Amino acid sequence: MGLASYVVGRGIALFSVFLISVTLFFIVMRVLPVALAGGDPFKPMQLQDPVWSALRRSMEDPRFTGWINYTAERLGLNLPLIPNQLLIYLRNIFVLEFGYSIYTQQPVLKEIMIRLPYTLALYIYGVIVPLILGYLTGVLALKYRGGRIDTFITLSSLTSHILPSYILLLLIYYFLAYLPKVTLGITIFPLPTRTPSLSDFSLENIRYVLWYVSPIYLSMTLAWFGGWAYYFRQLLVSEAEKDYVVTARAKGIPESKILRREITPNVRPPIIMSLAYHIPGIFGGSIILEMLTSWPGIAYFSYQAFLNFDYTVIVAFYVISSLLLVVSLFIADVLIAILDPRVRVGGGR
Repeated sequence: MGLASYVVGRGIALFSVFLISVTLFFIVMRVLPVALAGGDPFKPMQLQDPVWSALRRSMEDPRFTGWINYTAERLGLNLPLIPNQLLIYLRNIFVLEFGYSIYTQQPVLKEIMIRLPYTLALYIYGVIVPLILGYLTGVLALKYRGGRIDTFITLSSLTSHILPSYILLLLIYYFLAYLPKVTLGITIFPLPTRTPSLSDFSLENIRYVLWYVSPIYLSMTLAWFGGWAYYFRQLLVSEAEKDYVVTARAKGIPESKILRREITPNVRPPIIMSLAYHIPGIFGGSIILEMLTSWPGIAYFSYQAFLNFDYTVIVAFYVISSLLLVVSLFIADVLIAILDPRVRVGGGR
């Protein structure tokens, strides 16, 4: 199978997965509650619809009048859920028209774009740095496999993977921020009291931002590098025991060249695929971390949306997260097909 045919085939398959996923989301969020409450999703004006319930809770508040009218018209709430509202829902998704948030009375995409820099500032670091440290640690474990260093790396990486990042962050805040300030009058790390602005590029604000995020970065590094380190260690050690590596060693090729020329090319595909699954997490963020640090990211915004059944925000969060996953998997598939043509051959059988 040629590269172009493979790419088109994977694109169609992943698009189908995305379409099925968002359709099932509509069924679970809108159709099932109506059916379980004894309503008929094929008839208009189903008051058991959770969106109608959210509207009724807001009708007495004059602030929500504009949102109610706009939402009812945009979602076609006076029409049957199936197929009319489902088709409207799919159309809005494909043009990225999510409407207004009931919580802020602002366009959903605008609210997401306001919070996106805060989320990216944390979680791009949270993906890239632990991955690099995990790979370097995995290589070190491979070099000393079976020895004390390998054992230490394995145990520490498992400990790191088990400990939640928010627990480590609380420990850092207590021992390196609160206690030094209370007992010694020394300020090492800041407590999460004044959230920095990411739109101010003055030198003073940049310094404050870096100081503010330093305990968050430290907790994310300590908590998240372990999973990557253990993964890379297992992957590299497993590959190092294969026949082609044993043959390369028998020829007297140095270990550094074996790692660079023999092992690394063969472990690229699973690494790329693992990274593809982690990239959408950059958009989702971490609700607990953002709540602890007073960080106005997308995760906390979506959490508030679920509490208030802010349907338009919930839809936007799910759709964008699903779209990012599908796109990242598609890019990973293309890269793997370029690096390893055997994938395309297997896809044609």
